[in-house]
Amino acid sequence: MENYFIRGGQIGLRSIREDDREAFFCWHDDSSIREKIGGIFPFCENTFKAICQSYNELNPPNIWFAVCDGNKLIGIAGLHSIKYIQRNAELAILIGEKKYRHKGKGSLILKLVEEYAFGTLNLHRLYAYVYGNNVCAQHFFEKCFWEHEGTMKDASFWNHRFRDIEIWAKVNTEDTLIS
Repeated sequence: MENYFIRGGQIGLRSIREDDREAFFCWHDDSSIREKIGGIFPFCENTFKAICQSYNELNPPNIWFAVCDGNKLIGIAGLHSIKYIQRNAELAILIGEKKYRHKGKGSLILKLVEEYAFGTLNLHRLYAYVYGNNVCAQHFFEKCFWEHEGTMKDASFWNHRFRDIEIWAKVNTEDTLIS
């Protein structure tokens, strides 16, 4: 069994490495996935290298994980636009391998990333931007007890039209601040 940075059941989160390259390019070339994540630019070699090299930064603004089920790479998860002073970050989860979707894996991935964000990075709030037409993701966040904070009207342009972005968030209610 492989070593993971974070593990929960069959799901493991590890750093992204060079041998993940092919899967990343395959997922990014899939138009049904790009529609959900907003990929409007080609994913290039330099982008992939930048992701891999970001692990060398102290207090990086983005933290990416390769998501594995057993030893099988099935997706990616990450915290983006991390603000260490304001203690918040944007969450992203993608299960790129279609046969692993709708099987409860996303909930476990979310739990692992939440535990890392709140318990290790000491973040206070996580948020996610979900396209209005991504009903599946909206149901996912609702099921996982995230709060729908609002709608940004016509905030994204995709496929010749504007679409709304829904804002979902979770605040660490067990967070304590020193008065």
